[in-house]
Amino acid sequence: MKKPLLSTRAWALAAAGVLAAIAWLETASSNPLGAGPFALAWLAQTHPVSSWIALTAFCLLIALTGRLFFSAIAVGLSYATIALASWTKIDYLDSPLTLADVRFFASNLAENSVLFRAYPDLGLMLAGAILLIILVCILGFRIEPRRGIRLRLLASAALASLAGCAWVANSSSINTALPRMAVLGDDRDQSNGHTQLHNFKVTGERRISDLIEIFFTDASGNFQMPEHIQQTRFTSAAPPRPPAVMPDIFVVLEESTFDPKILQACEGQAVCASELFKGSGTGREAGPLITHTTAGGTALSEFTFLTGLDWRIFGPGGALAPLNLASHMQATLPKHLQTLGYQTIAIYPVGRNFLNAREAYGHYGFEHFFGIEDLDLGSDWRALHDGQIFDKALEAIEQKRDGRPLFVFLLTIRNHGPHADTHAELPQPVAPALAALPAPLADYLQRQQDSETALAALGKRWLESERPRVLAWFGDHQPLFATKARRAAGYASAHFSPAPTDDQLRYATWYAMTTNQPSSQQTAPASGNAALDIAYLGTRLLAFSGLPPRASDAATQQIQARCPLGIALCTDTGTVREYLSFRVWELQEIQ
Repeated sequence: MKKPLLSTRAWALAAAGVLAAIAWLETASSNPLGAGPFALAWLAQTHPVSSWIALTAFCLLIALTGRLFFSAIAVGLSYATIALASWTKIDYLDSPLTLADVRFFASNLAENSVLFRAYPDLGLMLAGAILLIILVCILGFRIEPRRGIRLRLLASAALASLAGCAWVANSSSINTALPRMAVLGDDRDQSNGHTQLHNFKVTGERRISDLIEIFFTDASGNFQMPEHIQQTRFTSAAPPRPPAVMPDIFVVLEESTFDPKILQACEGQAVCASELFKGSGTGREAGPLITHTTAGGTALSEFTFLTGLDWRIFGPGGALAPLNLASHMQATLPKHLQTLGYQTIAIYPVGRNFLNAREAYGHYGFEHFFGIEDLDLGSDWRALHDGQIFDKALEAIEQKRDGRPLFVFLLTIRNHGPHADTHAELPQPVAPALAALPAPLADYLQRQQDSETALAALGKRWLESERPRVLAWFGDHQPLFATKARRAAGYASAHFSPAPTDDQLRYATWYAMTTNQPSSQQTAPASGNAALDIAYLGTRLLAFSGLPPRASDAATQQIQARCPLGIALCTDTGTVREYLSFRVWELQEIQ
């Protein structure tokens, strides 16, 4: 047998020498390296959970298979897939992927997989990544010979050491002075990546190590409660007294609808103008709306509108509001309207169980809930036009109404992404004015024109009644293409005070409320600013409709005056903390 060039001991000494040289270059050089054993040690210290899981998986695979490189490839590819999926989620929802997201999605896989029918590229990417991991691992397993028992014993000993370290680090009975290490299922500490308002540094930096650490540590889906503060600034409104006449209220969440004139591509383009985005007038209140999600996350806009609470105040768990928060909400808009004598109806444009919708809406306070299958509209929501769902909704309302005033909340789906990448994907022929615009924007405008026609027809049918009635609508978030497009010069200063940054404009949509019987009971907006945060929209809807406020609405009007663009952008942090404490702890809105 041919003698090896170097013995095992010589290889070990050479490796130790190289490692020492790299360590010296990290610390002693005038131009130090950015990677090495010290950087690796610091990475493990600052990212303990993902480091522990990687080492544990690596050692476990070695102990089971006796293959060193196969184990490294399997762990590395798995982590790379997590990072890629997290980058993709940041692009769509401005927040990284977590294990809680995976658990939420898998809790009703059959219903939630509709996401991949709307975004087939995401499904193909996920399937491709899983297939790549499987094929490469199989290939590596077959090529690499199985090593001796010594390596497997060393891996087993390392596993035992890792288990012991984890137990010691998390056992307060061993040493109360030891810092408690975050474990799988724990919520990530706010000082370690999340703020109280869910601002992720990683959305800008996108460091793989941070993304993977967040993925594993934000696994429980538990939400954080705002701190309890003694305050005297806010007091509850008087108990509501229903007025003699209460209007029927119809609210439409218009999917991905925003004023396209916010985009640079629409400057000087008449085709971008729309009656949807006209301002306030007699019997009408309208203006820009600041939402709390972008390129997706409709369920979060639903939650915020119906509860009046920014989902981001609950930490990472707030991103799963329909699953983990809805059942705790005690003072939602529908529940308040029920106390006034309203009948509450929700109309949903996809399967009733998608993203836990039916259960969540029951907790929000809706007596009747209709999914797409209940309205005989088929199952392909991608082909569903707003006019179709409006017609079916009015039929269902007539069948269910019992004489009480109505509160109807309907979601549309017509402008849901993805939008066309090329003009060839648009319905032909394409109008010259649209052909001159980027394809995604042209696709959006075609769908928006269809939605505008449908909403105008709904307004005519709904508002032409002897009964007092209100029709309101708002956009839940901007579509993905809009969040990446350049902003029009002057739009921010013309519609906002103070003007937000271009990045903050990615959260701007529009809202409008119209009544068929303007009344002196209707109150003007608390602020002269035309823009409104979505968390204040329910308060404004009650005031516009001439209805008694909720216990928290007087406080909401105060915070709106101080923080017109929402509490996330507010510099008066002390007042924000008192406001949240007042609502959550004094009013007991969450139980």
